[in-house]
Amino acid sequence: MSAERDMAAMRRVIVMTGLAFPRGLLGPEATELAAAIGAGAPDHSEVDALIRQVATAQWPVLQGPMATALSRADRPDDAGDDRSLAVAEEFAADADPYNPLALALAERAGLDLAAARARALDRLEALAGTQGTDPDRPEALVALATTTGRIVIDLLDLDPEDFAPEIADYADAATSAEAATPRLARATGDDEIRAWAREAIGDLDVPAPPAALAAVRRMAQGPMPEDPADDVLWTTTVIVLAEDAIDIATTGEPEPE
Repeated sequence: MSAERDMAAMRRVIVMTGLAFPRGLLGPEATELAAAIGAGAPDHSEVDALIRQVATAQWPVLQGPMATALSRADRPDDAGDDRSLAVAEEFAADADPYNPLALALAERAGLDLAAARARALDRLEALAGTQGTDPDRPEALVALATTTGRIVIDLLDLDPEDFAPEIADYADAATSAEAATPRLARATGDDEIRAWAREAIGDLDVPAPPAALAAVRRMAQGPMPEDPADDVLWTTTVIVLAEDAIDIATTGEPEPE
């Protein structure tokens, strides 16, 4: 295959399998790539260089997990797709971060993160439009917490299934929400994921209304609490995730944003 055909085939494999670099593990290179993509019609050579930077940073760490995920993928019925998957497995064994699979995954990471950043901007603009940053309005605290939680969920690509047993326990708790919430935060909030959440929000830089962006970023300020139940940012995030899971279980749809 030519380089262009290889890239096209790897993009197809990514769509077929859902293979992706975990968004929560992406570094500043991916943020820079996402910002360039989100800028609108960016310079093609600049984007290519940034894709290579993301691949260089992520492939040495994620080559093994990507190869394992591909080996477990269902074999497609279409002969052409099956050949593309076989080629992808060959690239997954290649340590070169510039192989077509690594580059296609880096490109996909930038596109997905750019979309998440665009949604964060929309949420921040909505927050500003509803005066959700006014500390004198009690309902504003709920709006701020919900907006922040949704942005974290999106930036880290969290899913209710990631914490299904813990959320089920929370939903079934016979105790009050005041007792169930700390238990849920402690059961789900290990140091690593809480650090990712704080970094994602603390480093968020989108052209949003300044007051809304500042209010959300303040949620990540200060030292990370030792007890997850005292971590307002993580508690906010996991409660939004849990409430979405409960809504899906009861109505088939998450709560409208």
